[in-house]
Amino acid sequence: MIEKIFTTAKNASADRSTSRIINQKALVDAIYESDGISKASLAARLSLSKPAVSSNVADLIAMGLIEEKGEGESSKNGGRKPIMLYFNKSHQYIATVVLSFERPVCAIGDLKYNILQLRKTNVARDAAPEVKKERIAETLNKMLRELNIPQDKLGLIVISHPGIIDWDNKAYYSQAVHFPWTGIGLKDYLHGRFNTPVYLENDMRLASIGEMHMGVGNHLQDLIYVSCGIGLGASVIHKGKPVLGCNRAAGEIGAFLTEDFKQLEDVVAIRGLMERAKKLYIRNNLNPDEITFENIIKLSLRDDILVNQALFEIGLILGKVLYNCCVMFDISTVIFGGDYAKLGPALFKGINETVLHPTLMIHPNVIKSELREAAGVYGAFVVGAGEIINRKLHINPTQESLQF
Repeated sequence: MIEKIFTTAKNASADRSTSRIINQKALVDAIYESDGISKASLAARLSLSKPAVSSNVADLIAMGLIEEKGEGESSKNGGRKPIMLYFNKSHQYIATVVLSFERPVCAIGDLKYNILQLRKTNVARDAAPEVKKERIAETLNKMLRELNIPQDKLGLIVISHPGIIDWDNKAYYSQAVHFPWTGIGLKDYLHGRFNTPVYLENDMRLASIGEMHMGVGNHLQDLIYVSCGIGLGASVIHKGKPVLGCNRAAGEIGAFLTEDFKQLEDVVAIRGLMERAKKLYIRNNLNPDEITFENIIKLSLRDDILVNQALFEIGLILGKVLYNCCVMFDISTVIFGGDYAKLGPALFKGINETVLHPTLMIHPNVIKSELREAAGVYGAFVVGAGEIINRKLHINPTQESLQF
């Protein structure tokens, strides 16, 4: 969950208030990860005195982060049964808006990362900005009402945002293909509409965190997440943390240059794939107007020769990119997600023909994401829960690392 902080020699000079925060953070982590735990067990596990545990637990109960429920088993020596402590997953809730897809994905979750509702917003990419913002807000409002969650229980809204998010939590760059969603002032609008803090984070970074916690990468501390669809992006997880870079721009592989000086995203993302497939259709005297991404998905699953040729060629290109990334970061697992995860096997045949070539020094394992659009949702819940708890404990997250 949240990065564990325990009292060490470095904290010896910390004042009483700081020590209390450190101890409360450690207690919250331990209770969060347990399925009910007693104060005595907490004291033993964290090497804290029983009075210190009791005092801090009383504060955490008053904050609403933990709650007392039921009795545990008596000790071997008998005596009173201990009162069990549980993390209060319903203390506050998290909303997220994922802007990586044709239509925004909205979801509501609790502090244990459970998705309570998820739905796509019914609004077109070319709608007016005010209409788009209103529809997204209406979607979130409707879900809250259906879940009987009062607005003051909404602790944070996390926007999963394509592009680079600066250190002040403002988007300052995204590719033009994402402007229909990223250039509408959604953060300020939702903050005013819900009177709730709104947090921006890069969509690939959140998806990689979601995969590490809830997806096929949940046993890994080092992985690369790659998503291809409307755009192309990646996020690197190293030792359990996302690599940010000095400008928080790590993972922008869509900006890689190809041999003919095009950006990679223009060659392999949906627009480039459709252009490639249309050229093949024209060359074979077929109607290129049939080529939409929805039809490409259907045709790829029906073994359409021309569509699968285009996908195989795109796969060969992507395979080189994935291999180079794995060599650079010395990482052997790639999780591949986004809209392209819906496509038939020809794309992955092209990827694997490259990354598994016998002459290469490593052979990365490329795995298709099973979470799809939920990867970013889970990542938003992980980061959002950490942010809510840190704010409750008056912990200021450092600029160098995401807190989760």
